[in-house]
Amino acid sequence: MAEAHQAVAFQFTVTPEGLDFQLSREAVRQLYLAAVHSWKKRLVRAKNSFLSGVYPASPSSWMVVVLATAGSCYCHVDPSLGLIGRIQSWLPHG
Repeated sequence: MAEAHQAVAFQFTVTPEGLDFQLSREAVRQLYLAAVHSWKKRLVRAKNSFLSGVYPASPSSWMVVVLATAGSCYCHVDPSLGLIGRIQSWLPHG
């Protein structure tokens, strides 16, 4: 029975003066650590989902795309072969 008594994380009693609430610091610490662990797993799962599902390319290929886009803007080259200008002509001017 001693083990079950030690496993109690919180205890409250009703007294004539009011409620007496006691909370174990270890229980709060364990809840906090469980929440942190859960959020870490959730972030890793979201990162893996993004890397494998949404954009299945390596970060080095992302850099190639960014450099090619920046280079084409710097050199005033239109890699879309006029498609961007045609789309802009159909959009309202703000």
